[in-house]
Amino acid sequence: MDKSLSDWLARIDPDGSRYLFNGICKNWENIVGSETAGLVKPLGRKNSTLILGAPDSMVIQEISFLSDQILEMINSYCGSDFFDKVRVELLKGRIPLDRDLMKKPEVRLPAKKPERLGALKGKMREDSPVARCYARYIEFFG
Repeated sequence: MDKSLSDWLARIDPDGSRYLFNGICKNWENIVGSETAGLVKPLGRKNSTLILGAPDSMVIQEISFLSDQILEMINSYCGSDFFDKVRVELLKGRIPLDRDLMKKPEVRLPAKKPERLGALKGKMREDSPVARCYARYIEFFG
């Protein structure tokens, strides 16, 4: 099992760059600071170029002066020269990668007890995995 997982990971992310970029996006504010994180957001990467999004052209101009500092902070986080260039583009409604796209629901709905709960008990071998699972299912609502 471990071998097949490592083979699969080696195929989809052979150099670990996807994993590392995901870490950059998740920790964006911690890496660049809250002020810079409020101005620009990570949009993606292409080879060794980091693509950032800004809300307007004034911010693009400002960030272009800070691009060397941003590169230094990110490469320091990575422990190597992961990026060598920063490109800043207008967001234009694109979704930045530094935030969770899926949120957990705030309300947990209670499970409804099935009407015929337990009707299948005794109709299968008790030592089978399905029967054991069904018994746990009955216990859950019990």
